[in-house]
Amino acid sequence: MVQLFETHFRHGYLKINTGKKPYAINNEPKAFAYNWLFLHPMSNTDTHETDQVAILTEQHALQKAGGLHWFHWLVVSLSLLLTLGVWQYSRVQVQEKIENRFSREADQVITLISERLQKYEDALWSGVATISSHNGDMNKQQWQVFATELHLPVKYKGINGIGVIHNVPGEKLNTYLQQQRQMRPNYRIHPQHNNGYLLPISYIEPEIDNLAAVGLDVAHETNRLTAALKARDTGEAQITGPIILVQDAEKTPGFLFYAPFYDNLKTDSLEERRNQFAGMVYAPFVVHKLMRGTLEKNRRQVGISISDNGEYLYDENKKNEIDFDPNPQFKKTYAIDVYGRQWNINVWSTNAFRKETQNAQPMLILIGGILIDTMLLSLFLLLSRANRRALMFAERMSESYQHKAQELQKSVSRLETSNEELAQFAFAASHDLQEPLRTLSNFSELLEEELAGTEQSERVLLSVKFISEAAERMRNLVFGLMSYSRIGRAPTLTQVNCNTLVTHVIADLDAAIDAQLTNISVGSLPTISGYETELHMLFLNLISNALKFKKADTQLQLNIACVDKGKDWCFTVSDNGIGIETEYLDQIFMIFKRLHSQDTYPGSGIGLANCKKVVNLHGGKIWVDSSLNKGSTFCFTIPKVIIL
Repeated sequence: MVQLFETHFRHGYLKINTGKKPYAINNEPKAFAYNWLFLHPMSNTDTHETDQVAILTEQHALQKAGGLHWFHWLVVSLSLLLTLGVWQYSRVQVQEKIENRFSREADQVITLISERLQKYEDALWSGVATISSHNGDMNKQQWQVFATELHLPVKYKGINGIGVIHNVPGEKLNTYLQQQRQMRPNYRIHPQHNNGYLLPISYIEPEIDNLAAVGLDVAHETNRLTAALKARDTGEAQITGPIILVQDAEKTPGFLFYAPFYDNLKTDSLEERRNQFAGMVYAPFVVHKLMRGTLEKNRRQVGISISDNGEYLYDENKKNEIDFDPNPQFKKTYAIDVYGRQWNINVWSTNAFRKETQNAQPMLILIGGILIDTMLLSLFLLLSRANRRALMFAERMSESYQHKAQELQKSVSRLETSNEELAQFAFAASHDLQEPLRTLSNFSELLEEELAGTEQSERVLLSVKFISEAAERMRNLVFGLMSYSRIGRAPTLTQVNCNTLVTHVIADLDAAIDAQLTNISVGSLPTISGYETELHMLFLNLISNALKFKKADTQLQLNIACVDKGKDWCFTVSDNGIGIETEYLDQIFMIFKRLHSQDTYPGSGIGLANCKKVVNLHGGKIWVDSSLNKGSTFCFTIPKVIIL
């Protein structure tokens, strides 16, 4: 043994656990190995020594496997990388989704501004068409009717009004003033200037809100005049650069929107347009009112600012603005051409946009993934710790169980010896009881013959008869007990043809079978591996019971069949006899258990106990399905492979 241990010692792969901490033999002096062998003696047989070495080797492998290894760290690392990857992907997806939403809202703002200005332009051209339909001119009352029909406050939110500007050459100034003063005696053109043009505002509706603009000469100021001349020369609608409207008490940025009209409809050339220029239909705008009418703040989550050539027309980027965000998530700038001017429109996200688009999904994914990785690492550590503790506990328990196993082996040996002695005693006792029972039976018969024909009382004769019957019953019990004790004594496992076996059983019972009152049906039974003598006893008892417990004056229907259940053969023996009450189904396989009196159905009460012992010997199970007066079906299984 020492030589064997040294061999493994030299190869350096053994590790021994003493219950306190593991010791690697290749790291300890040889003296420890010999001491360990002395404290843990092994069997002297080579097989047992090999088993002990194998156990120690396996223990070393388990201890090594119980710690954290590179693949544990690989799993945790890959899980963490996967978490970071999913977090980054989710963050990018959410960011793109939010950015797309901002772009849609920003584009919608630009679209709404463009559409609203287009709607205002349509109103101006409708005024031009109306003037043309009145032979190129309209008085104040006619224009008032036109403006009223437009329903400006309802259909054209943000517009200050709509009016007419006339081109007044110097030679026609007096005539123009006379016409205007017929209805408005105080009408005058203002302010005076030297720009060489007279473009006074003749009338505007609603006049009460724009009274300061009546008579204003738009030629007095560069932005107003430049846009007017451009509208004259192009024949297209134009807007002015940033101005302050005279009627705006707040003095905030605004602009004028012009649509020119001419004395002659034929204005194909620049010269014709300049010569035939009669004036303009115009609309004044205060930009913050225009934005309030066009883009209500409660319907958007972006802020905007509008500038023209570096000068702001409108700006919401102020701390006092609702939903002001000093550090917006997104910004976007649009440069659009607006009727002869270029507006730079800046759009940015607001606090409302930030709150609306908050999405905790990426952070939840990151936190959840880190928690899972932490739990995974903790699980590995716990499993490693539990494995070490289990090995230590197993070693301590193995020593205890080894001692208990030795004691149990001794107890089993004693029990086997006791069982063998008990079986021998039962057999010997049964055998030895045969002789006195035969003597008792013989002398009872002689006594009965001696008393026959005498004047002895019937009571004496009846007593002798009871003695004889009791002796016979005792003899049957002893015979049954002998049969029960013989089951399993040195059985021989053979291949048993069950069809042939059942045929022999029926032949043995031929004297008890009444051909007129019995119909036996035997199905196709298999050839199985089993103990032939015991199987013969099993079928003999089951068929005998069916014959014994059949209904009076009723033909017995006895069916014997077998079904393949995979690992087992399942045999059934069914009859149409008197049946068994349900409450007794679990008791009938007990030895000496009887459900009827000897006078009604004689017997020893050992037959079904023999059946159960035979089935158990083969490693199978036996049970019965029955109810009173409805027959019985005895079922038992025989494994296809019998474990010896």
